Amino acid sequence: MAVDSAAAKRYAQAAFELAVESGTVAEWRADLEDIATVLTDSQIAQWLADRNVPIEERLAAVGRVLVVQPLALNMGKLLVQRFRSRDARAVAVAFAKLADAHEGIVDAEVTTAIPMDGEQLGRIEQSIASAIGKRVRLTTAINPAILGGLVIRVGDQLLDGSVRSRLTTLKKQLEGAI
Repeated sequence: MAVDSAAAKRYAQAAFELAVESGTVAEWRADLEDIATVLTDSQIAQWLADRNVPIEERLAAVGRVLVVQPLALNMGKLLVQRFRSRDARAVAVAFAKLADAHEGIVDAEVTTAIPMDGEQLGRIEQSIASAIGKRVRLTTAINPAILGGLVIRVGDQLLDGSVRSRLTTLKKQLEGAI
C-alpha cells in the first residue's frame, strides 16, 4: 500500500498543534521519529501492518516497544489501528517541516565544484542566515560541472553564482551582439 501524504500531513498537523499547545515540539519531533522507525523501518514493521494479525496483539506490541510520551503513543497506536503504519515516516517528515518553520529554521544547500572547509561553510551559513533572518541548516553537494563559484538553494529560491552559469550568460550576450 502506498503512503498517503495528505493523511500524513493531517496527522502531523494534529500532533503539531498538540505539541505547540504543550510546549513540547522537540519531544514530539523525537517521538514521531521513534514511531516512524518502529512502524516503517524495524523488523516488526510488516507484522504491525498485517491485517491478518489481530489488532489487539499489534496494539499491545506497539505499547511494549515504543517508549514515548502518552499522546505520541496514542498516535502510534492510531496509525496501526487505522492501517496507516506505513505513513508514519511521512508523518514524522511533515511534522519536522512544521516544527522547522515554527522554530525559524530553513534548509539551504550549497553546491560547489570542490569541497569547502568548515570555516568557509560557516561564513556562507552566517551570510545566508543574516540575509533571510532565519536559522540555517546547511548541507553541501559537490558538482565539478559548475567549474567554480557556488550555487545556493534555499527552499525554492536559487542563487547561481557558478562559473558555468556566468560563461553561459556571457555566451548568450555575445551571440546576441552579432
